[in-house]
Amino acid sequence: GEKILAAFDDAIADGVDIITISLGDTSAVDLAHDVIAIGAFHAMTKGILTVNSAGNNGPKAGFTSSIAPWLMSVAASTTDRLFVDKVVLGNGKTIVVRYSINAFTHKGKMFPLLYGKGVTNSSSCTEDYANLVKGNIVLCDEFSGYHVAREAGAAGLILKDNRLYNVSLILPFPASTVTPDKFNSIIHQFYQVIMNFLRSSIILNPQAEILKTSVIKDSDAPIVASFSSRGPNKYVPDILKPDISAPGVNILAAYSPLAPISRDIEDERHVKYNIISGTSMACPHAAAWPMNSSKNTQAEFAYGSGHINPVKATNPGLVYEAFKQDYINMLCSMGYDVDKLRTISGDNSTCSKGSEKTSPKDLNYPSMAAQVSSGESFTIKFPRTVTNIGLPNSTYKARILQNSKISVNVVPEVLSFRSLNEKKSFIVTVTGKGLASGSIVSAALVWFDGSHIVRSPIVF
Repeated sequence: GEKILAAFDDAIADGVDIITISLGDTSAVDLAHDVIAIGAFHAMTKGILTVNSAGNNGPKAGFTSSIAPWLMSVAASTTDRLFVDKVVLGNGKTIVVRYSINAFTHKGKMFPLLYGKGVTNSSSCTEDYANLVKGNIVLCDEFSGYHVAREAGAAGLILKDNRLYNVSLILPFPASTVTPDKFNSIIHQFYQVIMNFLRSSIILNPQAEILKTSVIKDSDAPIVASFSSRGPNKYVPDILKPDISAPGVNILAAYSPLAPISRDIEDERHVKYNIISGTSMACPHAAAWPMNSSKNTQAEFAYGSGHINPVKATNPGLVYEAFKQDYINMLCSMGYDVDKLRTISGDNSTCSKGSEKTSPKDLNYPSMAAQVSSGESFTIKFPRTVTNIGLPNSTYKARILQNSKISVNVVPEVLSFRSLNEKKSFIVTVTGKGLASGSIVSAALVWFDGSHIVRSPIVF
């Protein structure tokens, strides 16, 4: 912890504009014990934005470790580049599989195809079959089988890998992974095609060839990666986390030439750039456009405000500003005492009179979120202020993207600006009744001046 805080201090002293930190705990901790949140708070007081990876503990809800409102929490999502392998069977059928990256080639040669369980009655391809698979391509049901297959001198491996969706696996010898995809059962069907081919009584000597990886367009992208940590925010439920999503799956990134490319210590390949996945890849990328909730079942708790749009981010039109005292007031509203408050602020900050009567949802945050009791009626108000950094003379009109389960109203519905850096305030009121426990209900407020689209998600 001390080293992380020292690194923040050094970066602040160097006068940086942005800090990206791809570190985090396995789940959220109290802000007074979160060294990244504390370091980011000190950076914020100097006008420095900290961008932090949301974590790699998805897809279960509530495990994002990056929860402080004064830092930007980034989830990982896919790009439209999809790596695929082709497995050519002896009967001429070609099967396209994902997700893996195979840099090896069989140069058109077919090899005998065996099923690990068929050899040893063990689906995991155990050491019992090691002397039987040399020179063969082996089909294994479990990831652990790849070590045995490689050491036994197998010509290749077709692996049914259920560990992670979206992530392309790199192995140290010819291999393809067949990963059942929760969005598309076709992948599982591919695996069954191979199994049926092996079990065919007509084919006495089944054979196969594994081709090198190729690239196709992924029309489903962007989708939040399975490993990316989700909200809701366990410690501050009224603050939506993560804030945004960015490319974090199969990213070409700088890599230590001392490390093996597949992270297998026996892999002798070394490169300066490698294909890597994680919110640590998404973090350095990080405005956003909406994502498709039908493809991301946890909606805003998975992707925050949406997928990054770096072009529009340079000219957002309106911004929501929050400063040190705003965050101090939020912490006071959460019941933080002087000791915890000063642990975070690093100075003699105290709670101002009346701050305990406010709520975290009153923070001038771009998104609006609240936790409500299941089945009960509610009316919640979100006071917000925007600053004009677009055109000096501009008029923004409000548009509500409604949800039938809640009612959203904004007053006023029109914001007229006459100069840059001018501020205008408004109140968003949300009413509803009978929301089911564990459900995600979302709407959005959009301010539009004919050029700029300023969207804020509203999540319950």
